Amino acid sequence: MEDGTVWMYHIPTSKCMQVFVGHESGVTAGSFTPDGRSALTASADGTLRVWAPRTGVCKHIFRFGDNGAGLNCLATGGGSDGQLVIVGSENGQAHVCHISSKKVVATLHHYEVPNQAGEEQMDLPTSIEAVGFAASNPNWCATGGADGAIKVWDLANRAQCRQVCRPEAAQDGQEAGATVGITRLRWHDSAPVLVSSMVDGSVQIWDARNGQRVKLLTGHTDVINDLSVCIGESVGRRMVVVTGSDDK
Repeated sequence: MEDGTVWMYHIPTSKCMQVFVGHESGVTAGSFTPDGRSALTASADGTLRVWAPRTGVCKHIFRFGDNGAGLNCLATGGGSDGQLVIVGSENGQAHVCHISSKKVVATLHHYEVPNQAGEEQMDLPTSIEAVGFAASNPNWCATGGADGAIKVWDLANRAQCRQVCRPEAAQDGQEAGATVGITRLRWHDSAPVLVSSMVDGSVQIWDARNGQRVKLLTGHTDVINDLSVCIGESVGRRMVVVTGSDDK
């Protein structure tokens, strides 16, 4: 919520089970750890908070609000023990935390502001809009930014950036070389494949091993707000992509 609260509901009964209070600004993302023992929330106040779902008690606060940068997105389930969470920030950094040890294990610099940017820095597309861990390799994660790039990181190798996937303008009316920002990204459940949705309404599918685009899907005429990827057992385990957009 914009008031900094988080409401947890039981879907079958529509009953509110818990209200988490503590964030000092709007909450932008939330999830549960894979074991269901903790709830996680990211906020425009620059904090990632870990909650006890049953009691509503905040168990830990990770603070990343340098220069007032808020957090936009989060993903869970990383690492060999499933205890890693990643959050993306407005300032182009992503932070990887280990929940049970309460440690920040890596800071990933998706976007570096040029030294000569000066007063124009506020106009640069620095924000990280989407993050995710690879199901096929839980030590790989990806960050997708408003700058139009997806970066794939190897947390087992000093958190190095191993590939950059950079989309091109896909829809009519886009100028050559125009920035097409990322809105969501999802990993394939068993292959090193990334799916990203874009501001221009396109969906792009990438091979994370070499950074090459393997497929472009078009049809939407406006920004894609959300994206889901599943493997259809009834269609020979082919990948099914579902998107929701502002278009009509």
